[in-house]
Amino acid sequence: MGKSYPYVVANGSYTMPFNLSGHPAVVIPIGQTYNGLPIGMQIVGKRWREMELLAIAQELDKVVGDFRHPLGY
Repeated sequence: MGKSYPYVVANGSYTMPFNLSGHPAVVIPIGQTYNGLPIGMQIVGKRWREMELLAIAQELDKVVGDFRHPLGY
């Protein structure tokens, strides 16, 4: 804790493996913390099956409900 990392390193570790392997990935909002900050969930699909993954994400979005911006944003 307390260390800083370049943006590319910090965020690339979540996306690069899927970009290299051909697995589609999507992030959807699934709720909020007690303080109102958004929580997201990353879903990874089978290689080259983007449309199936998007259909799953769409169904999950129906269950989770609408995204609400945190107060002050």
